[in-house]
Amino acid sequence: MSKEEKLFREKFAYTKEITVIKTAVAYCSNTLTKRKLDLRITAGEQLEVIDIAEGNQLICRNSEGMYGYVLLEHLNFSH
Repeated sequence: MSKEEKLFREKFAYTKEITVIKTAVAYCSNTLTKRKLDLRITAGEQLEVIDIAEGNQLICRNSEGMYGYVLLEHLNFSH
């Protein structure tokens, strides 16, 4: 288990198997987010969707192996 996965499991209390549901591309950046569990993204970045969270949030992983919440409206699934 990678360091990032271990931190993700601890912070999110995530016990399910990690599987990629879908891939998506971020169409905007959220580098100004203030929430600790949000994944900072940049426009054009490819993300792996791991799980659906509450509301309009998804749990995603970036190419560096970092995990966090991303708002559904920040993602493009038709790539």
